[in-house]
Amino acid sequence: MAKKADSDAAGRVSVTVPDSLTSKGFRIRAFGPPPEDFDPREATARQLAAHHMPRRPDAKKEAAARAAWDRAFARPTRWIVPEFRHYEDITHGPARVVTDLARPSRAKKAAVAKAQVANATSGNWSGAISFPPAGKTYRWVAGQWTVPSPNTASDGAYYASEWVGIDGWNSSDVLQAGTETAITRTWFFTVTDVYTWWEWWPAGEVRITNLPVVPGDGMYCLICADTTSSATVYFRNESTGVATRFAITPPSGKTLQGNVAEWIVERPTINGHTASLTDYNLCYFDECLAGYSFGADDLTSATLVTMTGGGGAELSVPTKENNHVLKAVWRKSS
Repeated sequence: MAKKADSDAAGRVSVTVPDSLTSKGFRIRAFGPPPEDFDPREATARQLAAHHMPRRPDAKKEAAARAAWDRAFARPTRWIVPEFRHYEDITHGPARVVTDLARPSRAKKAAVAKAQVANATSGNWSGAISFPPAGKTYRWVAGQWTVPSPNTASDGAYYASEWVGIDGWNSSDVLQAGTETAITRTWFFTVTDVYTWWEWWPAGEVRITNLPVVPGDGMYCLICADTTSSATVYFRNESTGVATRFAITPPSGKTLQGNVAEWIVERPTINGHTASLTDYNLCYFDECLAGYSFGADDLTSATLVTMTGGGGAELSVPTKENNHVLKAVWRKSS
């Protein structure tokens, strides 16, 4: 039997948390709709906090983040209380680094405008990763993407995960949230499965079963590390206007370092084996930002990560379209 998580500050909203998560030590709080007359753009900082909305960035000190915040909260939104289903046999998790040329020196990161960061390769990740300036840690990461359509020309099961996250490159911790575009094909049927999910590794994938998504939808996600051992996830389907938000506290001992932020297409692990990559054609990420105290990074100094498979074959290749837009292109499934 699943348990109810703690209610919000007003004691009005609860969420059913799968036993398989509570038994691991996770605590989750979800937040329902704010009052009908509540406008985040007009709310005070205290009112935003009371309704569990992300803080409003300073317009002068955090201009890029403020512009993205204003765009996000200018859109009509229908807030829902999330419903979860836990899949321990599907895991995402840290990058399996093949070639790590990514981490810039402290001196190079301090001179972002001149930084020339080499690319890297991974067996399961493809996209962009960003390291914070010396002495800083990332407290939030945000981005939006167009959900691709899963395809395959061959029989079998194929998976592609599109997400934003904090940590996971040369670290054993990672918090991720995104969409899955999976497809299974046999000689007599083809089944596709497209859905939203989150994971605080290594607990396994947690689907949000009442936040529907279909190929072509625009998805926005913001992850805020409230502390090193708690985080709030904000999801919004830009095409339908439906959104949800919830706070996660992981088991004791699980923390976020905030040493890297990422925008990724991944092939997950299914029952202990790396999945074959869905032919997703291409996936655009835009409004890519990761923030720290009174500052934020875009893709200016980000490292591009190419996913490789057997014999070093390129499976998924990223391109930086500009300092806010990333394109990942499918090449092969394995």
